[in-house]
Amino acid sequence: MQTIIMTVGTSLLTNLDKDLQPQRPWVGQKTIGDPEQALAWMKRTDLELISAETNTYLRLDPTSNDALILLHSETPDGLECAQILKLFFEQELGQQQVSLVPLPGINYELEGSSLERMAELLKQLAESAKGIVTFAATGGFKAQAMIMAVVGSQLGVPVCYIHEQYKSLVYLPYLQPQVQPRIPRADLPDSGRDRSQIIQIRSDASHHRPRSWAKVERLLRDIPWVDLVRYDPHAYAAPKNSVKASNRKTEDGRHILWIHLHESQDTHLAVRVETTGYTPEHLELAATELRQRLGRLL
Repeated sequence: MQTIIMTVGTSLLTNLDKDLQPQRPWVGQKTIGDPEQALAWMKRTDLELISAETNTYLRLDPTSNDALILLHSETPDGLECAQILKLFFEQELGQQQVSLVPLPGINYELEGSSLERMAELLKQLAESAKGIVTFAATGGFKAQAMIMAVVGSQLGVPVCYIHEQYKSLVYLPYLQPQVQPRIPRADLPDSGRDRSQIIQIRSDASHHRPRSWAKVERLLRDIPWVDLVRYDPHAYAAPKNSVKASNRKTEDGRHILWIHLHESQDTHLAVRVETTGYTPEHLELAATELRQRLGRLL
């Protein structure tokens, strides 16, 4: 399993939805108001467009048994957004372990001591968390993202970030090179296939490929548990420039990951990555490694 520790901001409340129909019913209001009305709107809106938090959630692709910890500011609007997001994750997305954790002193009168307490809290949460731990420095005040980056670097916990306008999940670099990341390389069997035969994408479609494909191709060829890479239109179900676990397997039962690379409406590519893994643990480890490596590459 994985534990996602995510800061929560107020984009759920404050986004203006200039190009979105229908707009969120509370546009222009000081509060979101009726939770049921909010959930009804969120249910029929793409996760990418609801808020910064749901956009990140979409790209981290958690299972229902993964833990999601939402860190909210000590402000009324921060608490309201976190409460409604918790309801949405539980009731509409089926997450079974969602918890709210307040950040004392994190408000519009932010002080240094409050950030120090946040750093200590992050360390405690990371040390007590189960499974693979990820910091999602998505919402909230900018200073919160800075603290997450520092603590993540100290502990070797990966820190990811995305904004509504971005099209890919970004993993922040570790600031201390001597710190080893807590997530090891995926422990899957090595593929016995010749590495020059891993990529099987038609050469006559090169004019449709994003510029990022050359780097991604090298990345996939260098991962020993990647057995085969092919074009697959089903992989467009993955978020743009992200990884998603496929709902399909190979004929002999191995897990498949989907990658959707997107540069423009005319320049995109969807590929299936056949792994050497058979177990749920294999799938989780492979998806985690590939997601992070892709996030650091793009």
